[in-house]
Amino acid sequence: MPGQGKRKKLGQHFLADPAIAQRIAQACGAGPGDTIVEIGPGKGALTGPLLDTGARVIALELDEELFRYLNRIYNGRENLSVVRANALKYDYTTLPAPFRVASNLPYSVAAPIIKTLIDHKKVITSMTLMTQKEVAQRLCATAGDDGYGSLSVFVGYHCQAEYLFDVPPRAFRPWPKVDSAVIRLTPWPSPPAMVAEEDGFFRLVQAAFAHRRKTIKNNLALLWPDQESFLSSLEAASVTPSMRAEEITMGQFASLYEGLIKAQAGR
Repeated sequence: MPGQGKRKKLGQHFLADPAIAQRIAQACGAGPGDTIVEIGPGKGALTGPLLDTGARVIALELDEELFRYLNRIYNGRENLSVVRANALKYDYTTLPAPFRVASNLPYSVAAPIIKTLIDHKKVITSMTLMTQKEVAQRLCATAGDDGYGSLSVFVGYHCQAEYLFDVPPRAFRPWPKVDSAVIRLTPWPSPPAMVAEEDGFFRLVQAAFAHRRKTIKNNLALLWPDQESFLSSLEAASVTPSMRAEEITMGQFASLYEGLIKAQAGR
């Protein structure tokens, strides 16, 4: 089958359960007058329920065969535009804003696509996404949860993350070897933690999680100009040197970053 190798490479499993598709469309919360961007519509199982909301649907499909298939089966649906495009490279600023996003994300590129969407969060109302369950748990995790890591902090900084429901393998064709889950990401009006510079903040967070079994003292101490400023920054953030990154909240990371900036400025 033409294009099959590419879809397998992307880790795409086609949704085949109408009830799940309907639940996702409802969770999207769209109606007449809204615009939904569907990423990777595949064979259109979710596209139909999204169209039935009355919203305008713009479906981004990379595969040429699926692009032609979608245009054929949904021919005449005036509220649908199928665009052959790579979701990782697409210029979302060209779309009518604001818009909602709905997608059964290919497993292999789920995180990069989510980061791309977050880069365009100013024009996005919400993102209702299905991905591998383990990834969904990481995206929605908070301090102390299994799976909490730098990706959790990144997503939580930019969006309210809600874990909606699980999806079993039998809902797909072919069946994946793992469970899936649907989440909703809603961009915050302003971040829940204020930092002086976002890129520097996320570099600190990544460094904190670089060696998960090590304490925060062992992972971060070398970033500070001296031990005294590091220990005082930990104390100000209510973080003990023996804590590990997975125990530290986003607010505490923001306080640590503030302490690092002050220490570097005073060196």
